[in-house]
Amino acid sequence: MRKSNWMIRFALYTVLFLCIAWGSLVGYSRFVIQDARNPNRVSWVPKAQVLQLMEYHGTDVLKITQDEVYIYRGSKWIPVFSALRLTRIFPFPAVR
Repeated sequence: MRKSNWMIRFALYTVLFLCIAWGSLVGYSRFVIQDARNPNRVSWVPKAQVLQLMEYHGTDVLKITQDEVYIYRGSKWIPVFSALRLTRIFPFPAVR
């Protein structure tokens, strides 16, 4: 009796943990990634340039601040484009 109560409680806690983990991942992807692809955004970076940067660096998310554009690599935000210099920090091919 005692062992079956423990197994039922363990199974319920495991399911609860998995549901919470799944919910947080779905929420993150729904709000962060869709926000990055929002066509109604206003930015100093043209949409073609954003798509080009995303394709070249192989990412779905860019962080665009007032002066630089960043990509997320290895738990760090790495700058790839600067508004102050209006130059590319890393060269990449032109859009075809």
